Amino acid sequence: MVITLKTEEEEVFEYSVIKPTSFYSCEHEKTKLNWFCFEIAVGLFDELKKDLGRRLKKHKIDDEGIAEFSIYISKTMKDILLQKLAGKIDTVYISYEMVELYFPTFNDRLVNKILDVVHKVWDEQLEFCGICPTRCISEKDAYCIMFDDEDYCL
Repeated sequence: MVITLKTEEEEVFEYSVIKPTSFYSCEHEKTKLNWFCFEIAVGLFDELKKDLGRRLKKHKIDDEGIAEFSIYISKTMKDILLQKLAGKIDTVYISYEMVELYFPTFNDRLVNKILDVVHKVWDEQLEFCGICPTRCISEKDAYCIMFDDEDYCL
């Protein structure tokens, strides 16, 4: 998550351009699994901007474009995770095609670098989930109160 400390007169935190509202359109979609997707998207945005921001800007991809891509990947990964949880597939996969479909003009090297970032963020998020008491994956359909936290809904 992008956090900027400011002076006392100003707002204390500036959150990522990715908002939780990108992951629900009505109350019943405020689930823990959708919160997990929000966290993945924020992690992707941060890492892509840090690791590949300059290269993406050369392709005219600004922060908003990085955010939109991060949301897209997160939602695509949600579908794959749901297939895994339902026993339809054996392992969660991160495919070359999902990046190539979104950015058809990118060369193989850049697509691979983006995939490296996606893998890194996915692994880090799952590692954190192992110790997080929220249990976003095992309680995937449960209501997530963090969607109602005013600090995230700026």
